[in-house]
Amino acid sequence: MHMRKLLLLCVAVLLTIMSWAQRTITGRVIDDKGSPVPNVSITIRGSNVGTVTGPDGTYSLNVPAAGKVLVFSAVDMSTREVTIGSQSSVDVALAAVDKSLQEVVVVGYGTQKRKEVTSSVATVKGSDVAQKPVQSFEQALGGRAAGVQITVPSGVLNAPPVFRIRGTNSLSLSSYPLIVVDGVPSFSGDFSSTNAGGNALANINPNDIESIDIAKDAAATAIYGSRAANGVVFITTKKGKVGKPRASYNGSVGWSEPIRLPDMMDAFQYTDYKNLAASNN
Repeated sequence: MHMRKLLLLCVAVLLTIMSWAQRTITGRVIDDKGSPVPNVSITIRGSNVGTVTGPDGTYSLNVPAAGKVLVFSAVDMSTREVTIGSQSSVDVALAAVDKSLQEVVVVGYGTQKRKEVTSSVATVKGSDVAQKPVQSFEQALGGRAAGVQITVPSGVLNAPPVFRIRGTNSLSLSSYPLIVVDGVPSFSGDFSSTNAGGNALANINPNDIESIDIAKDAAATAIYGSRAANGVVFITTKKGKVGKPRASYNGSVGWSEPIRLPDMMDAFQYTDYKNLAASNN
């Protein structure tokens, strides 16, 4: 009889110790706007015991006696640690975290990190073309990117240069690449109806260019179709920046003159020559 009472007493003591050794913590997780945050990972620091919040942001977790600190973590949310103490209910507010993204490149089939792009894309900084004494930014691209050929066909002022990517691609149509300025396809070529030059891209100030990206492979056609058959030149212009206003000026002056011209007669010499020819006849 005494042994039975002793056994019941031991069981009662053991259940009491177990109840002291483990307790249930409940609570709710919200964001900085007061909305519930689902799928928040809640773990006990230093152990593998944990749970996640439900759709309404609530949770329930059995915490052993050794558990002292709860760790709340979620994607795009700040991680927070809360000391349990004698609390049986722990409500937590998590703040959103703006994580900086690595530089990406937009391609026709999604986005990729620049270091992972295996297609042929060349980048030229705007500062590389801004300091060149040229009539348009196209002339400054000569020698700046592999596979890009820039040739000045004549000395006519404002005449568009011959712009080729990967050589000549068309026998009867234009081989000029597609020019995209800040996402908008632009006209290119000579639009003058006279003997004077009329480069459509000469209005783009090289000092306003932030960067130039040249897509030289067939993947460029996935974005712009057949217009990109000769390659695509993406021009990104400069935008306003936070800070004090600044003013700058950059100008250049140049001239050109023909060389190796044959000696020509003036009007008097030509008249004397004609008269001499007539008298000899």
